[in-house]
Amino acid sequence: MEAIIGLLERASLAFCVMDGEGRLLRADERFMDCLGLGPEDLEDFAIERLRHDLPPSQARAWFRDAFDRPGEASEAGIWLHEDGSELPIRMTVVGLRTEVGDRLLIWGRDHSGEKLVLDRLMESAGHQRHLAEGIYALSLTRTREEVFQVLMGRAAAILPGPHWFLGRIEPEEAQRMMTLSDWSPSLRERLGSKIQGLGFPIADTGFAREVCDHRRLCFVADAVASPDMVQPSVTATYGVRSLLGAPLVFEGRITGVLFGVGFQDETPIAPRESQFASLQNLTRIAALALERIQAEARLEASAGLARNLAAAVKELAGAPDEDALVACLFRWAAKLAPLPEWWFNRFDVASRTTSTTHWTPGLEAYGTAEEIRRPISVHDSPMVEGVHLKHRCIHIPRCEGHPDLPDQELWPFRTLVGLPLVHEGQVVGSLSGGSFGAQGHVHVSDDRFEALESLAEAAGLVMNRVHARAALEAEEARFRLLFEQSPDPILLVSEGRIADVNAAAVELFGLERGALLAAPMSILTPEHQPDGEFSVSGCARHMEAALSGVHQRFEWTFLCAEAREAVCQVDLTRLEHGDQPIIHAIVRDLTAQKRAEAERVALERQLFQAQKMESLGVLAGGIAHDFNNLLMGVLGHAGLALEQLNPLHPIRKNLEAIQKAGQRAADLTRQMLAYSGRGQFIVKHLDLTAQVEEMLHLLEVSLPKTVLLRLDLQQGLPAVSADASQIQQVIMNLVINAAEAIGEVSGTITLATGAQYLDATAMGRMLVGQDMAPGLFVSLEVADSGCGMDADTLCRIFEPFFTTKFTGRGLGLSAIMGIVRGHRGALRVDSEPGQGTTFRVFLPARGACSEAQVAPAPEPAWAGKGTVLVVDDDETVRAVARQALELKGFHVLDAHDGRVAVDLVQAQGGAISLVLLDMTMPHMGGEEAFREMRAHQPELRVILSSGYNETEAMGRFRGKGLRGFLQKPYGPRDLIAKVQKALEA
Repeated sequence: MEAIIGLLERASLAFCVMDGEGRLLRADERFMDCLGLGPEDLEDFAIERLRHDLPPSQARAWFRDAFDRPGEASEAGIWLHEDGSELPIRMTVVGLRTEVGDRLLIWGRDHSGEKLVLDRLMESAGHQRHLAEGIYALSLTRTREEVFQVLMGRAAAILPGPHWFLGRIEPEEAQRMMTLSDWSPSLRERLGSKIQGLGFPIADTGFAREVCDHRRLCFVADAVASPDMVQPSVTATYGVRSLLGAPLVFEGRITGVLFGVGFQDETPIAPRESQFASLQNLTRIAALALERIQAEARLEASAGLARNLAAAVKELAGAPDEDALVACLFRWAAKLAPLPEWWFNRFDVASRTTSTTHWTPGLEAYGTAEEIRRPISVHDSPMVEGVHLKHRCIHIPRCEGHPDLPDQELWPFRTLVGLPLVHEGQVVGSLSGGSFGAQGHVHVSDDRFEALESLAEAAGLVMNRVHARAALEAEEARFRLLFEQSPDPILLVSEGRIADVNAAAVELFGLERGALLAAPMSILTPEHQPDGEFSVSGCARHMEAALSGVHQRFEWTFLCAEAREAVCQVDLTRLEHGDQPIIHAIVRDLTAQKRAEAERVALERQLFQAQKMESLGVLAGGIAHDFNNLLMGVLGHAGLALEQLNPLHPIRKNLEAIQKAGQRAADLTRQMLAYSGRGQFIVKHLDLTAQVEEMLHLLEVSLPKTVLLRLDLQQGLPAVSADASQIQQVIMNLVINAAEAIGEVSGTITLATGAQYLDATAMGRMLVGQDMAPGLFVSLEVADSGCGMDADTLCRIFEPFFTTKFTGRGLGLSAIMGIVRGHRGALRVDSEPGQGTTFRVFLPARGACSEAQVAPAPEPAWAGKGTVLVVDDDETVRAVARQALELKGFHVLDAHDGRVAVDLVQAQGGAISLVLLDMTMPHMGGEEAFREMRAHQPELRVILSSGYNETEAMGRFRGKGLRGFLQKPYGPRDLIAKVQKALEA
């Protein structure tokens, strides 16, 4: 045993010997030093102090069991020093049984250095484990909050003492601000509600420079003693003792700071380098995780922006109009960028102004609708000019004091974006968004701004298309309006079939729209056209020409409503409609136009005929008037010579022959006057049928034996106001002309009378009397079965001196026309070559018939006295009248025009007993002379003389006091009779 003790001493081990009861029997110096014992302490030494790491009972039991275990028992344990400190020992115990009793041999080696290394290794292993677990946990995080929770949890495991929180350091004007992003529960418990929104400025201190500028971990153990590291205000306000900051750095960029804080009333914190290293590694991994999450968030945000942008473009493309497009634009712009207000400006290229047309309701909190709509010249603001003229997209994150923003007092801009809507180099409008006043600044990332640019670009394309579509729809509406309301039928034809028709076409063709659509054009045409061409081939020919680009205009016969054929004018034009050209066909019904044209031609022919007859009538009347004046000289002088000549004088026969020739010439002039309608009529109520019956014998003997006279006379007809001799002349001339038309062959003449009501249409077809009022007329009809007349001959039969006979004067039908016109009647002729001719004379019905017998004028055997003024522009007439009146005892004055006559009446006063006044004179006519003479001598007797009929001449003097009318040419007896009657009345 001594040998063992000596060996232990040489091994520099602390050892002792105890008995079985645990009493210390022997100890070396090292043992005494390790436990801080003196010699006086050996007797009371307790064995439990050698296993201070175990409870006392377990310690004593462990030593007793050493006797029972074979070999030595070796374990690490704790020896308790006298001063209470603990000493780690690697202890070995051997139990010996000796002759002096049981002995327990105990020796140990100081294990504090080894334990320190081991503890450090274990501590480092723990740190690495926490770091590894932290790295793994951070790799699984998906949100910033998860990163913060893992970071603070692992930091607390690595360094348990501080209260952990995460801060974000942001530049704010001239100083940096630290705001809390997340914090540990212990810090929340420490600060309570004050932690919400906690933030404070970080002055330019050593702590801030180390963490924020140099991106290094910094630890301040005593903040109070280090005012250059931590600002005293923070220390005093929050009671901070120690402060640790570990920056979260990625690629040289700080994304956050992990803070650990210890307060003055807590145990001081003493971190070791290994803990700093672990914290730095942990923050780097956390920064990487945050960057990964942010990158993923950016990718997701970009993907979300792309999805939203695609959905926006799709929805924009379906916008039906500008209002819907702008509403869609606002909705998607708000999704792409979180700006609270949006507005749309329309750009006027001509005036270079932009005006707001649409806006979100919140904009009205800053200005009225009128102020919002107020136009802005692009030259008033460089920013507005840049958007609308230079096509720039603008983004102003902070608008305060920006020089390019107009009217900032009214519009307190905070953040602003402006995006032009451009199509093919032309701005069609602009989209703007922003925040105002208390809405504060709104962060718009570059990705979001780029998405807004793409949205505006797409909107520009759609806006242009919307405007083009609106213009097209307006054009289509105008075309449809013109198409449907056109009075002309319109058809659209595609590939030979009807594609569309308007209402006028439906009405013209008499078919329903459904029956016309998709039908071939052949259903609207007869089999053949009037020229014999097949309608199908002709239609195809015109369609092919129109499709080649040649405009077609032609007349075409269609089958229309009520099974009638209508001649129409057709215009065919090729129109481009997509890939398939169509034919635009305008159909104009010419039926009414052609009828009106035919009526117009007929009316023009009738008017021309009437004008021609009127002109010839004026000519004939003028000739007859002048001829009557000449006959006055012949008949007057012959009559005067016969009055003064001995009845047995041999020259009397010559004078009578001259008088007969003059009477025949007077008959000729009467025919000419009758043609002009100015002949002398003796008008009375006549029965036209009776007039025909009185002439039957004369007519029958006047007709050749080969001509049969057929009668169709109606009895009881209304009376007509007419001259009997003139009517008889009409009947005789018509019948004789009919017989001459039949010629030497057998034929029939039908003579008929009747009554007929003529309306305006019937009157319009008359050759004479077209202007007569409609009413009841008595008709005389003479129809023959002769050769008839062509149109040219028919147009000339009433011309004076026109005749188809070898001999003849051509005045018979002319006189008939004049007689009918003078009786205010109407005349119609129907004739065709080889079909005979029918003359119809219509005289106005007057009522019951009465024929007053007119007694012949008595032979004047009378001598006159007084002064007679003869007024006539013809010297022969004046000479005959003067001589006839002087033979009866009158004093005669004469005047060659009305003005001289008026002067004579004014000069002679009441000495003039009677005036013989011509109707037509130069300078002053008879009507005006009569008016002025009666102005001077109201009771002056005046006899009117004229070559025209009494009705026309006296019509102008009716009610003015004329004493008679004398028809030229007249003889001396007629003159004396009229003068006698006027003076004796």
